[in-house]
Amino acid sequence: MSEATPPLPPATVPPRPDRMGPSRGLLLAASVLVLVLAVVLGMLAVTSLLRPTPVLPEAATGSGATRSSSAGPTATPTPTPRPKVDGSFKFLERVGGGPVRWDPCETITYAVNTRGATSPVRADLNEALRRLSRATGIEFRSVGTTQETFIRAYQRMRYGGVIREAALILIWVDHVDYRAILRRLHDPRPSIAFAKTMAGLFENQDQYFGGIVVMDADATASRGFGSRYAHGSVLLHELGHIMGLDHVTDADQLMYSGRHAHLGLRDLGPGDLEGLRRLGRDAGCLD
Repeated sequence: MSEATPPLPPATVPPRPDRMGPSRGLLLAASVLVLVLAVVLGMLAVTSLLRPTPVLPEAATGSGATRSSSAGPTATPTPTPRPKVDGSFKFLERVGGGPVRWDPCETITYAVNTRGATSPVRADLNEALRRLSRATGIEFRSVGTTQETFIRAYQRMRYGGVIREAALILIWVDHVDYRAILRRLHDPRPSIAFAKTMAGLFENQDQYFGGIVVMDADATASRGFGSRYAHGSVLLHELGHIMGLDHVTDADQLMYSGRHAHLGLRDLGPGDLEGLRRLGRDAGCLD
């Protein structure tokens, strides 16, 4: 017999062109992942550049103003000195984001009714108005005396009855009459003086055109500005309301109202002055 021919080894089948080995597949997957990450990071970077700069609030003040941060970076910004009046003044009324105020480019006329005064009041009134004018730049002009009571002055200003050409009326009454006025106003709060401001209507609601101060003549025995509750100091406090300032919680300001007042205070505090400045000529004329 002839020798048997050995069997041929099995043929090696080449791989299909659409299938690759494991090493090449991992390399391609890694390349795709890197590409995707690059695209995502690029999109995030672009998004961060397009995000608007946040608006940061200023240090809190009675006016509650805010200011946007600077549009561009600065190398070494120099802080602007600001008076330390945070929370030390507050406006009585606001309209359209700004305080209601008198037109600082017009003179405020005033008349006095001193029938209930127990001693001279003119010296304190003149000094209080002088300090107020210095703080605001607004001028005051006396038009003499008046017989108007609080109710008559209020009705004239609120309802347009022409009784006297005076924008500001100051009235001194005795303690009995003072308490009677408070009862008529349904005001049970203990006080020794009060002020009432009058603002316009419609397009003039951001402007005061009238005001009334009523003083309990029996409650402030000492004249002058020797203490917070001296006659001149109380009068100056009420005139602060007339100009547009409200009470504050800082006991070192004349516009403070509470149980822990600084009794030795003899003049307007820094917060009072800053508030009055923003109500005065520095704020510009009203149309």
